[in-house]
Amino acid sequence: MRDDVDSDRSNEKPDFDSLLADLFGLNIRGARTLWDLLARPKLVFESARVFDWRSRYTPTMRLAFSILTVFSLLSFFWASEDGVLYQTLRLEFSKQFENYPNAPAIEEMMEAMFAAYNFIYPLTYLLVHSLAASVLFVWGRGTPWVARIRLYFGVASVGIAFATLSVFAIPFLSLNMIVILTLLGFILSLMAYGVTFARGMSGAFSTIGLSVRALFVALFITVVDFGVAYLTGRGAEMWALFQLSL
Repeated sequence: MRDDVDSDRSNEKPDFDSLLADLFGLNIRGARTLWDLLARPKLVFESARVFDWRSRYTPTMRLAFSILTVFSLLSFFWASEDGVLYQTLRLEFSKQFENYPNAPAIEEMMEAMFAAYNFIYPLTYLLVHSLAASVLFVWGRGTPWVARIRLYFGVASVGIAFATLSVFAIPFLSLNMIVILTLLGFILSLMAYGVTFARGMSGAFSTIGLSVRALFVALFITVVDFGVAYLTGRGAEMWALFQLSL
């Protein structure tokens, strides 16, 4: 019976859904999942507690990884040589290397580091946030471990989506705006996480209980985000130095 089903599906022609999957690792269901996390997160949160997501949504961990992949593909925006991030790091490395005559060329260092960062970041993000999700108990009594991870990445995916969209602004920022960009990103992350949690869990707690949990979740995930960025940055820097020393 299974062979018959596979044979039938093998005759299907690829459609626009297939093209999206080829390009970004996303499909229509993934796009709908992200849209509903933005527009009506409570439906996604309810489905996260069901075995098969009610055959409606893409698993949020897979969705998060897909968005992270798009973020990496957009590195020509946030890691371009004329961009504020590249220039800020270049200035920092210039200060660090000025007293080391045998230091590697800054351009080679930057190229190797950004390549390593692109590879390390999605893996580090999923690992660290999965561990964080396992110890975050704000989803109601009796919520099992898998459901907690699903719900956590549902909230996190919204923040990742906003971060991915924000990279389009980086080429237009000047060097002295990096602090403003960091502060704005921090505020937007807090709002995205808190609002998504509050809307997704509405009715589960009292107004005060929901507000306190939403604020805590927003701060918690944002702090973990900074931790992931720091670990990835340090790892990418060490890997780049190792590669250039060979």
